[in-house]
Amino acid sequence: MIRNAVAIWKGGPGAGEGRVSTSSGVISNALYSAASGTGNEPCTSPSEMLAAAVASCISLMLVQEMAKAGLKDEYVKTESQLMLEQKKGRWEITGIELNVTAIVPKVHAKKFQRAAQSAKTKCHISRALNVPIKMTAKAELGPTATAA
Repeated sequence: MIRNAVAIWKGGPGAGEGRVSTSSGVISNALYSAASGTGNEPCTSPSEMLAAAVASCISLMLVQEMAKAGLKDEYVKTESQLMLEQKKGRWEITGIELNVTAIVPKVHAKKFQRAAQSAKTKCHISRALNVPIKMTAKAELGPTATAA
């Protein structure tokens, strides 16, 4: 399987603008910059797109791992916070923090936590990164849930 994207940058590093598109067409000619959101026009940044990729991968993997464990989800939300620090004159990603919330009726809490940790391990986007990834996962349990 191959996934494609095209990024075009015009102008200098401070005053230029970039556009990014994916072969699926879901992202089409989206404006991006190094300093996302500093101008008048809404735009994204490569770092923000990476944070979105990690969040969406974790959500998808969690749904798959929950299904394998016999757990049904109604809703999975993953928030991803990517930390950037300037080190030795260049920007580096120093870590990613994930906050995962799932609404899961009739779930066993230990099964859910195992599924969440497995999802973190199996997410191919996370595995491609060489940064610490911290994840907190919680299930909002239905009335017949078991805490043990």
